[in-house]
Amino acid sequence: MKQKIDTLTIERFRTLQQLRLDGLGQVNLITGRNNTGKSSVLEALRILASGASPFIIQSILRFREEDIGDIEESARPLDADGVFLLSNLFNGFPQFSAQLEPIVINADGASRSMRLVMRVGWFTEERDQDGTRRLAPQQKELFGDGASIPALVTEVDGMRRVLSLDSMRRHAYRNRLLRSDAVDEPSLPCVFVSPYGGERTATLGTLWDNIALSDREHDVVEALRIIDPEISGVSMVGGEGPRQYRTAIVRSKHLPRPVPLRSFGDGLNRLFGIILSLVNAKDGLLLIDEFENGIHHTVQLDAWRAVFNLSHRLGIQVFATSHSWDSVESFQKAAAEVTGAGVLIRLSRKGDDIVPTVFAENELAIATRDRIEVR
Repeated sequence: MKQKIDTLTIERFRTLQQLRLDGLGQVNLITGRNNTGKSSVLEALRILASGASPFIIQSILRFREEDIGDIEESARPLDADGVFLLSNLFNGFPQFSAQLEPIVINADGASRSMRLVMRVGWFTEERDQDGTRRLAPQQKELFGDGASIPALVTEVDGMRRVLSLDSMRRHAYRNRLLRSDAVDEPSLPCVFVSPYGGERTATLGTLWDNIALSDREHDVVEALRIIDPEISGVSMVGGEGPRQYRTAIVRSKHLPRPVPLRSFGDGLNRLFGIILSLVNAKDGLLLIDEFENGIHHTVQLDAWRAVFNLSHRLGIQVFATSHSWDSVESFQKAAAEVTGAGVLIRLSRKGDDIVPTVFAENELAIATRDRIEVR
């Protein structure tokens, strides 16, 4: 497999003033104490892979309760509070200002390089002769005078796009843009698994539909058998009508009929979410926040083995985070079985800086053997 990303640099994003990760592998586990930027690395990758999709940015803000407006309030003009929430993406929680230094996310690899720049600015709305609306930059930064429009400016591999925050908020729910010359499609296939990704199997219906009746459906069943060897099949039911939820059901050899996956506990649901997301990330990225959540330490080695095996077979690069020593140890054992595939990254804080330490295969083996603290 040609590595999707070999070197990742992130500047002025969230807690990361400047971070550079070299020598990334096919499967990368990021560890570190709280507030060292582990989740921020995954967020930066999501934004980069999506080409700064307004929907992805809004999803990230909403997950941290920083969203810039509810769907019920989408018609209300955006106030100063909403503007400041967007500026939380920038290092240091600054005020929204045209003088904000831009966020820069850059990925270099064997397949191709990607570069994303995000900045903010104030604009006025103008109309072309044909009546098309567009945003023109202005020097004024005073908010609330009725003419100034706060906007997010993104440059993806040299292509520039300006999104007013009001249109960005509406687009997140209604696919409306004020004006855009860029198509809102992912630059690189990317699937994200949140820390609670196994809790609501109804949200996984689309991912299931993508692989149903294919060879990858078998891969999902085999992964579930890591926890319960009696499982022989899985499917999604429901979805008839606009308000119907999807439910995952499984067939087990010791049960007389299919039952909801939720009946089997959090561990199986968590693994279902991870593996289903993995097989949907073919030739792209899989991002897993807090891999170990809900997965008992006795099955984590087999879970990591499944991740290594499928990521190699489907051409996927994996980035996961973890706080757990059991997860780190299981990761090391699985990585040792696949030469050069696994890399551990520890993020630590020194003052205001986040400093990475990258453990290659032999270094990780020594660290886990001697139980050196790498979390």
